[in-house]
Amino acid sequence: MALVIAKNKLWQKIGYVPNRAQRRIHASKARFQVVAAGRRTGKSTAGGMELLPEVYRAYMQKDRLEELGIRQEYWIVGPQYTDSEKEFRAFYNACKRLKMPFDKPGTYYDARGGDLQVSLWGGRFLLKGQSAKYPEHLVGEGLNGVIMAEAAKMKLRIWEQYIRPTLADFRGWAKFNSTPEGRNWFYDKWRDGENGTDPEWESFRFPSWANERMFPLGRLDPEIISMMGGMSEEMAAQEIEAKFSKYVGQVFKTWDEEWHVRADCVYNPEWPLYLATDYGWTNPNVVLFIQVDPWDRVYVIDEYYGNHRSPEELADDLENGVQSTSHASLVKRATRLFPDPADPAASHTLSERLRLQTQSGTGGEIKERLEIIRKWLKDENEHLDITHVGRRPRLVVNPRCKHLIYEMDAYRYPKTKDEQTNEPENPLKKDDHAPEALGRFFRGYFGVEAVQAPPTVRQYKTSRGPRAVNPRRRRVRR
Repeated sequence: MALVIAKNKLWQKIGYVPNRAQRRIHASKARFQVVAAGRRTGKSTAGGMELLPEVYRAYMQKDRLEELGIRQEYWIVGPQYTDSEKEFRAFYNACKRLKMPFDKPGTYYDARGGDLQVSLWGGRFLLKGQSAKYPEHLVGEGLNGVIMAEAAKMKLRIWEQYIRPTLADFRGWAKFNSTPEGRNWFYDKWRDGENGTDPEWESFRFPSWANERMFPLGRLDPEIISMMGGMSEEMAAQEIEAKFSKYVGQVFKTWDEEWHVRADCVYNPEWPLYLATDYGWTNPNVVLFIQVDPWDRVYVIDEYYGNHRSPEELADDLENGVQSTSHASLVKRATRLFPDPADPAASHTLSERLRLQTQSGTGGEIKERLEIIRKWLKDENEHLDITHVGRRPRLVVNPRCKHLIYEMDAYRYPKTKDEQTNEPENPLKKDDHAPEALGRFFRGYFGVEAVQAPPTVRQYKTSRGPRAVNPRRRRVRR
């Protein structure tokens, strides 16, 4: 059984008071922890402090470790030794304040020379700073834990080929700390924790102002404004807001995965269920499972995404739950199909096989469909602060919809003349399949009038009490 160390009492002895972001990091029980954080958030200090309890665990087990002839070893791995030094310095200085009896020789501190090492308890605890620049140094040891400092700047193979295998012997933990660097492997690991499907992984994203003591006025703090003022919009989003960088020419600039993707976006039996499609063969067939609440908030609760499927095979896949067992039960509850009008025969097959009413009016200009989606990407009560309970997204997506999530971010306009078609104002025909299905739904459900603004709602009394109704919603003939 793992020894429990009272972290708070330990940190009180050295005068360490975690900020809001650091408190959440320290409270995590996940084996693999991914922290995307802006500048001056305190992620390096938090990483160093996480190593302190391990010193005491080694001390309380030193006799057993000596008897077994093993040690508890931890690494801080950065792109360069200097990247490892920040977490190492935080740990080293804390040990000095606690008057730890460093082993001599065995303890070294010289980042420029590649000597970052703390040895305690006769070598039964060992911490090393390592550089990913020299991967040949990252083999052969069984580790109890590792901190991947500035992980986004390293290559995936450093983790998969060199670090991950070293954690197997002792079921060691890993903490990935970094400012985002676009949508690379660090983003993929962040998504592993964000999905909430694997209890071993947990992810966090903190803007710089999560350090409330350094930036007491939050996003409006003059220092935040000053730092962001000297950066491009994209750079400020990455370095200060800790957002994973957007694609150039992004179609849905206000799409925010962390805001619009929510695990509580699940099927509600009180609301109708609809299917929206975009057909393909080499390109994928896409089916989105969508609900709308009485206040016209839209919930995408699941998706189907598959290549080389005929309409009959697509219907089979949905009825039999080939991609997900939930699809079989959901299609039985669906009432209406919002189809891609380019293939009426496919729509007829799905309508007949799944016993769905087909909605008209899902075509029109692509820019109209995109504009309606953009309207729903605006928050409800967006005049309120982002932390206010009354501010919420009008469009919410379940984490299972990984293709829709990816394409909402990746879908973009041409950025060079070579990419332009005869209609350069339209987005590229790439990463557009799930957004197209979503646009079909919005155009058919809310109508072209919604291009101007989201539908207003009015209240009327029913037998169940007041209910919001969209006055523009039309009855669909069977």
